[in-house]
Amino acid sequence: MCSERDILQTIASALYENPILKPLFSKADINISIAVAGVSIHQKNVPVDMAVTVGKMLSLIKTAGKRVLIMLDEVVNNEFVRPFVSQYQIYIREDLPIYLLMTGLYDNISDLQNEKTLTFLYRMPKIILEPLGLYLVSQDYKKVFNISDEEAVEMAKLTKGYSFAFQALGYMRWKYDGEPWEKVLDEYDNQLDRNVYAKLWSELSDKDREFLIIMSEGIEDVSMIREKLNMKSNQMAVYRRRLIDKGLIRENGHGKVIYCLPRFAEIIKKWQLFE
Repeated sequence: MCSERDILQTIASALYENPILKPLFSKADINISIAVAGVSIHQKNVPVDMAVTVGKMLSLIKTAGKRVLIMLDEVVNNEFVRPFVSQYQIYIREDLPIYLLMTGLYDNISDLQNEKTLTFLYRMPKIILEPLGLYLVSQDYKKVFNISDEEAVEMAKLTKGYSFAFQALGYMRWKYDGEPWEKVLDEYDNQLDRNVYAKLWSELSDKDREFLIIMSEGIEDVSMIREKLNMKSNQMAVYRRRLIDKGLIRENGHGKVIYCLPRFAEIIKKWQLFE
C-alpha cells in the first residue's frame, strides 16, 4: 500500500470491494461511496469519520473470524502515515483483527517513531535487513550471463550485497552486452546516482557531507576524519552514529569506518568535479 495517500480511505475502499468481505458490510448496511470518498451508513449518505467506519468494518471482520494485514512500503513520516499509525494503536487497544507490516529506510522509521504520539512503535518488533550474500549474488550472475566464477565474483563485489545495486548492475550488464566494461560501469554509477544516492545526499547536513567526502579520499580512520573536520570527540561521535544509522557507513574494526553503499566513494568524487 502506498504511503502517499489517505491510508484509512484506501483501507476502507479495499475492504469494501473485497468479494469475500463485501457481503458482511452489505448486511450491516455499510456502504462506501468511493467516487466521492465519503461514507454512508444505513443508506443515509452522511459522511462520517473514516477511522470510525474502518473500525466498524474491522468489528464485522472479527465477528466473521477473519483478520486484516496492512502492508506499507517505503514508509515516511508524512500527513498520511502519522494519523493512520496513531489510529492503528487505537484499533489494537480495541482488540480488532488488524496487523501492520511496514518497510522503509532506517532513518525514516526512526523519524516516525520519534513522534510524540507514536513512541509505541519502539516496542514493535523490527527486522533489520542484512545485505544479500555475495556468493549467491555471484552465482546468479554466473548463471544468467554464462560467465566465469572470477567475473561473477567481481560483479558481486561491486554490489556490496545492496539489492538495488544487484538489479541495476545485472540490467546494465545485459543492456550493454558486448560494450566495453567501462560503459557498463558508467551506466551502473548513473543508476545508483540518479535513483538512490542523489536523494540521500540532498538530505544530509553539510557536516555529514564533509565527513563522507573525506572518506572518499581513502581515509577510514575516525581520528583523522575528526582532525580534518576540526571536531571534538563528542561531536564526532554524533555524526558518526548518525551516518551509521542512515546505513551509509559502518564500523570496520577499532576506530575505522567504511562505506556501506557500493561505488559511493567513486560517485562522490564525480560530484566533486562539478562543485
